[in-house]
Amino acid sequence: MSKEQTLVLIKPDGVARSLTGEIIGRIEAKGYVVTGLRMLEPSADQLAAHYAEHEGKPFYAPLIEFMSSGPIAVSYTHLTLPTKA
Repeated sequence: MSKEQTLVLIKPDGVARSLTGEIIGRIEAKGYVVTGLRMLEPSADQLAAHYAEHEGKPFYAPLIEFMSSGPIAVSYTHLTLPTKA
């Protein structure tokens, strides 16, 4: 068996609309196990590091601005996959 690990970010608009529980519920319904969950307001440095591959693209500045507009929910999940024979 192998594990697929996934980072889930629930963006500021989802948090503001109180959708965190519904989104996590949908993820769990797909068989993922939530191993960590926290709310945070990411710093400019954290966002720059996370979205570094997009730096210089036209949507980069609006993306950073949007992601820093409020708290986000960060979820660490995993899914155990059967080993291929």
